[in-house]
Amino acid sequence: MSATDASAADEFRRALGHVPTPVAIVTAVVDGVATGMTVGSFASVSLTPRMITFFVDDASTTWPKMSTSPTFVVNVLGHDNGPLCRTFSGRGDRFADVAWRESADGDPILLESALSFQCRMHSTQRLGDHVQVVGTVTATEVHRATMPLVYHRSTFLDLGRAAQDLDARSLS
Repeated sequence: MSATDASAADEFRRALGHVPTPVAIVTAVVDGVATGMTVGSFASVSLTPRMITFFVDDASTTWPKMSTSPTFVVNVLGHDNGPLCRTFSGRGDRFADVAWRESADGDPILLESALSFQCRMHSTQRLGDHVQVVGTVTATEVHRATMPLVYHRSTFLDLGRAAQDLDARSLS
């Protein structure tokens, strides 16, 4: 990559930092082992059929294992799940102190998450330096009604606090 290309990539990354993104943890069981990773690119694709998508960086060391699973769960995080997000972004046993139960397909549903989408793999496609994963949703669960965890400009936005502030102002 030339210096000009690197500079353009850095500028693009800084610009994208101004776009808020939802945070989710994708989980699956691979060879009998619970596996998971944080993604910051979750979105809906279609209502009929029910489909979702997320993107995985080529540098991910977790995705090559997870990509072999025919099923997975997208656990969408609540505003207070920053520590959980960091756990699944790091190395080591990500499930060590995390409460979870099995989905109908045996994949981990994180009990602290706000909601979950149980999915069957629909397709993957390499796009630039990422892989787009599309899943067909087989079940959804809302675990708790809360504001989402949103990543913006290299930090988490506390929308839970923002909602409390709005509620307090509307009462006064």
